[in-house]
Amino acid sequence: MRPEGGLPVERFLFRKIEVWVLLLLVLVDLLGFIAFGGLILEELQGGKRAGELGKAAVEVAEIPGDIEDVLRGKDPMMVRSQNASPGLSGWSWSRPGGGTGLPGYWLLGHFDVDRQQSLIDMVRLSDGKVVHSWAPDIDALLADAPRTSALAEFANWRTAKFKPYQPWLMANGDLIVKDDHTPLLRIDGCGRKVWRQDATLFHHSTESDGAGGFWIPSVVEPSRVSGLPPRFFDDALTHVAADGRILAQISLPELFLRKDMAYILFPPGVYVEDPLHLNDIQPVLSDGPYWKKGDLFLSLRLRSMVLLYRPSTDEIVWMKEGPWMGQHDVDILDDHRIAVFDNRAQHRKDGMIVGTSDIAVYDFATGAVSRPYHDLMAREQVKSLYEGQFTLLPGGNLIVEDHNSGRVLIFDPQGTRIGEFINRNRNGKVYEIGWGRYIAQADGDVALKALDALDCGGQPGL
Repeated sequence: MRPEGGLPVERFLFRKIEVWVLLLLVLVDLLGFIAFGGLILEELQGGKRAGELGKAAVEVAEIPGDIEDVLRGKDPMMVRSQNASPGLSGWSWSRPGGGTGLPGYWLLGHFDVDRQQSLIDMVRLSDGKVVHSWAPDIDALLADAPRTSALAEFANWRTAKFKPYQPWLMANGDLIVKDDHTPLLRIDGCGRKVWRQDATLFHHSTESDGAGGFWIPSVVEPSRVSGLPPRFFDDALTHVAADGRILAQISLPELFLRKDMAYILFPPGVYVEDPLHLNDIQPVLSDGPYWKKGDLFLSLRLRSMVLLYRPSTDEIVWMKEGPWMGQHDVDILDDHRIAVFDNRAQHRKDGMIVGTSDIAVYDFATGAVSRPYHDLMAREQVKSLYEGQFTLLPGGNLIVEDHNSGRVLIFDPQGTRIGEFINRNRNGKVYEIGWGRYIAQADGDVALKALDALDCGGQPGL
């Protein structure tokens, strides 16, 4: 026992407290926790009643995670693997003076830790020079966007966490860009908003329909399929015009149910909130012996499935599960072959890759699957558990994005690496890259001419 005549601080700390006072304090704390949780929920659901208190509550709630990240030396924009290309940062080339001598440009999104945002660079492949850069202020561009989704991670709707997924370059230098489950943005060459489409949330690929519009994955919220929780990912094929209007939206769960294929969505014995994980829509732009103009190739990662869908007749023309695993990025090679970025991803206890990621080629004429780049991918130790894509250029050169290592690799037709970008920042850590895009020389020249004439009012970094 403490002496009655102890120090004032001791008398204060060890004084007796009435039980009713203790119970009152517990009740006040409980009500405070409930109110705090209500403020967070109101803010995350896009409500306006909480005002600045809601924003402050969310920031306070993120403090434990931020402290944990600091203690572990973790940055949420750092890539999974920090071991690729030790000692290299930025672009490096096999030829003196830089560049590959290739025609065309590469749109490269990459997180800059000093600026705490992702930049989108237009890189001229002939000499490796950045000829234009966009630095969108996502905080401002999405400040008043609705936040009512049960699926979106609103904490990522910020300049410091936004990662550009496969931006599309318009002829006047505008970009159409998004992150994962965000509104779709069209920004000008200075990063200013041209329009924003937030009636639905978009994700992953952006591909041209060949007539001025785009097919982009999105989600239907709430799902039109009955009896599902709010966090069910109802992946959709969304047709968007160049002015941002939604021309059509096709729910994949509804499609599978119409085709009596519920087994793809709802396996017995387990509920999966994200059963498909649509990550690429590749429109068919010309007729061939196995497809028609207007068809859509789809990649469904969590089913390891690639399928061919015909919107004009609501018909699933072809589908195949495996041998690719957790694949991304379906490309049409010619009139009878497609290729996919085969992540080779499995989840047993934890996520793992079987060997290395690969590129699988499927031949509709023979039904055979080949892997012409297997040795190249193994030699370079390309290992993307998720994301990842490739681009085969007209002359036979190959560009591979190894997202989990924060790098881009360029190969000649013989498989020799002639260029590499590694997003290692000044602190020595490797950070995220976005999904890039090849721009043909003529298209890039037209856009660059418009960008050169643009007045950005002295904005930095442009």
